[in-house]
Amino acid sequence: MNKKLLTLGIIALVIVAGAFYFLKNSGAPKTTETTKISVALDWLPYAMHSGLFVAKERGYFADEGLDVDIHAPADAATILQTVAQGRDNFGLNYHPDVLLARSEGLPVVSVAALAQHPLYAIMTLKESGFTRPRDLAGKRIGHAGVPLERLLLDTVFKNDGVEKGVEGVQWINVGYDALTGLLAGQLDGISVYYTNQPIIAENEGRQSNIIKVVDYGVPDYYELVIVTNEDMIKNNPDIVERFLRAVSKGYKEAAKDPSGSIELMKRSNPELDTAVANKEVLLEVPLWFADNGMFGWQEESKWLSFAQWMKDGGLLTKPVDARQAFTNSFVKSLR
Repeated sequence: MNKKLLTLGIIALVIVAGAFYFLKNSGAPKTTETTKISVALDWLPYAMHSGLFVAKERGYFADEGLDVDIHAPADAATILQTVAQGRDNFGLNYHPDVLLARSEGLPVVSVAALAQHPLYAIMTLKESGFTRPRDLAGKRIGHAGVPLERLLLDTVFKNDGVEKGVEGVQWINVGYDALTGLLAGQLDGISVYYTNQPIIAENEGRQSNIIKVVDYGVPDYYELVIVTNEDMIKNNPDIVERFLRAVSKGYKEAAKDPSGSIELMKRSNPELDTAVANKEVLLEVPLWFADNGMFGWQEESKWLSFAQWMKDGGLLTKPVDARQAFTNSFVKSLR
C-alpha cells in the first residue's frame, strides 16, 4: 500500500512539474535575444502607418525579440538606397519606385504590400463642376514634379478624350503644396492621394471631386510596399519573418479599432493631426488586405502588367525582371 501511494505521489509530482514547465515556457518570447532594426517610413507619420505603431506600442515587435526604430526619412527620395545599403533594414516605398530601383541594379525586394491599390488621383473642387479628366482640357493642373505622375496623368487624359494628354492641359509643377493653390483658386485640379488632401479640404469646409487614375486605364498597382534587401532575405530570413509577423498583427488590430490605432500613434507622434488621420484611416483599412483576405499578399500579374506599362511609357529604360522585385515567401505563413 505504501509503495502504491509513493508511486502515485511520484506520478503526481511529474505531472505538476510538467504542467509548470509548460505554463512557464508557453508564454515565453520566441527568442531570448533582442535584435535592433530600423524602419524608414515613406513620409512623415500618417494614418497608413498606424499598424506599425500599434505593433510597437502593444509590444508585438518586442514579443518577436525585435527593438524597432520607426523613423521618417531624412530624404524620402533616398529610402531605397538606404535599404539597399543596409542602413535601414526595412523601408516603406512605392511599387513603381521598386521597379525603377531594380532596373538600376539596387537589390531591393518588396516583402509585403501595405496598400493593395493606388491612392493616386486628380482632385478638383466640387464647385468647379470638373468631374472627369476631359473636363480639365486646357486647365491648370498642379503636380509634385515626380516623373511617374506625368505618365499616370498622360494615360488618364488620353483615355478620356484629351488627345494630347498632359500636353493638352497646363501642367504646373507646384511641389508638395498643391492644395493651397487649389483652394486659393490658382489651380483647377491637382494630383493627390485621395485619402489625404480631400479630407484636409473637407475639414476646411470645401468639398471635392476625386478622379482615380485606375478608373481611366492605369493598371492596378500597389501604392505602398514594405521593402528590404536581398542580403537580409538570404542571410536573416528569420528577422524578416518575425518583423512581418508583428506588423501583420499590428495592422489586423488597427483594422479592428481604427480610431484606437490613431490614438496609439499619437502617443509617439504628438504632431499627428487626428482630425485628418481618423477619417483617413477609415479609407485606408480596406486597402491593407488582398482579395484573398491576407495581409501583405502580392500578385505576380500586377507586378508584370505595371512593369510593362512603365516600359511602354518610357519610364523603364533598362531591363527588369518584375518577378524578382517581390516575394510572398514570408506573408504566406501569416494566415
